[in-house]
Amino acid sequence: MQNFCLLQVDVNGQEIFLVDKTILASFSGRLRKLFSKLTGKTRRLKLIFDKFPGGAECFELILKFCYNGGRIKITPFNMFQLHCAANYLEMNQEMQGRPSLVEQTISFFEKIHYMTWSELIIGLKNCQELIFFMPSSSLLQEFLDCVVGRLELHYISSPCASSTDNSSMQFSGDISTESRGIYTCQATWWFADLGFLKLNMFKMIIDTI
Repeated sequence: MQNFCLLQVDVNGQEIFLVDKTILASFSGRLRKLFSKLTGKTRRLKLIFDKFPGGAECFELILKFCYNGGRIKITPFNMFQLHCAANYLEMNQEMQGRPSLVEQTISFFEKIHYMTWSELIIGLKNCQELIFFMPSSSLLQEFLDCVVGRLELHYISSPCASSTDNSSMQFSGDISTESRGIYTCQATWWFADLGFLKLNMFKMIIDTI
């Protein structure tokens, strides 16, 4: 208890957390450097984040990681949040024989090709809220490539696509009402799933295609 120092953390004005400075700093290079500049001894400090990636919700995930000894379950729901926050706090050093949080999130990103379409959509929703905090444009592009690749795969294997081809062969020069409906299906089915996208992210998807 002698080394215990209470740290008050204001995250983007959304919520205030009371944490153990030592625990948090042990995982964060950014905080270690900040606290090393302090002079004198104090039992209570206040830290204000104005632009913490992901806000209070994301900071709470970081606390879970730190208080659980460097362990947290990374999922499509939190992979972008954890990755951006880990880089922001410079959590890139191994602790207690475990990979850093930055390394853990990068390892998880290597598995994106095994995600379901629903999981990719979840990741995309979180990604667009954190796009300006992404430390690696190549990592973001790899994720977008995976999303677009899944779109192309669905287009090729879609019954709509094959039905349209058959219709065009049977009615050369004439497209029936049924054919037009099927073509609309193949061309626009993904708009419903991606309707949540903001303009900048939608443009990135189109550019990737």
